[in-house]
Amino acid sequence: MDTVQAMRVVLAIIEHGSLTAASEKLDVSLPTVVRVLASTEQHLGVRLFERTTRHVRITEEGKLYADVCRTVIREIGDIEDVFRDKESEPSGPLSITAPVLFGRHHVAPVLNGFMARYPKVTVNLSLIDRVTDLLEEGIDVAVRIGHVTAPDLVVSRVGQVRRYLCASPALLAELRTLKTPDDLNGAPFICLAGVLGGTQLMLQENGKPLPVKITNIRMTTNNGDTAISACLSGLGIGFFLSYQVQDLIDAGQLERVLIDYQPEPLPVSLVYLPSRRVSIRSRTFIAWAKVKLGERLIRFATPERSS
Repeated sequence: MDTVQAMRVVLAIIEHGSLTAASEKLDVSLPTVVRVLASTEQHLGVRLFERTTRHVRITEEGKLYADVCRTVIREIGDIEDVFRDKESEPSGPLSITAPVLFGRHHVAPVLNGFMARYPKVTVNLSLIDRVTDLLEEGIDVAVRIGHVTAPDLVVSRVGQVRRYLCASPALLAELRTLKTPDDLNGAPFICLAGVLGGTQLMLQENGKPLPVKITNIRMTTNNGDTAISACLSGLGIGFFLSYQVQDLIDAGQLERVLIDYQPEPLPVSLVYLPSRRVSIRSRTFIAWAKVKLGERLIRFATPERSS
């Protein structure tokens, strides 16, 4: 059985509402569509559609299979586009957006290497800590941290980052005991908007979410450098993404707190329009960034436990 053909048949039935319409769209005979669908269901061991003489209705199993089909067909299209355009040198303007600190420390170096490799591409890199509208703002590729829900966009995960509670050695010496989340009660906090907002901190215990109430907020800011500076000065405990503070932790200027209660990591993704609307320069950068950003993010992905 041709798996790709089967996927295209299933998606055509969903899109056009009937086996007959699917056969017309795919320019194959109705018996072929019937045979491919039956073979696919037999191979998978599930019914993808409930069928009557007049209607077809997708099952829950069919919905799950369709999601996989869309991903696979899209990836095949991307690969075909790369080979189709391999003789073309990427050129022209490329607009990229990323969070400020992550963009400065990780996206910019990746872009520098990309521009050196493809000198005909010109780049506009916008570093901003808000979600952008790719279509309205003319963005080719957005780098986003966190879970992304955007059904009309392609979301391609390249890695993950962890979230760290940390403080200066001086503040930890003053606080003395921070062994469980209960010990955070009354401790001073520096809140960085977008990472820690409001009065509740979400940690994790034995794989389950553990909400912790914050009762002493010394500062709230939307600027990462400001929040980190306040923590370095011993003004409070901060909750940061790993890439924001890893160098300071390695240097001993900040120390992690409650390592055994750290929450699940956040995904780092490239977000862009579907492949039919993506230029060769965008596709080339996406392929480049998947590798180069992925390599840089390995450092921040490994879980740690206290000894």
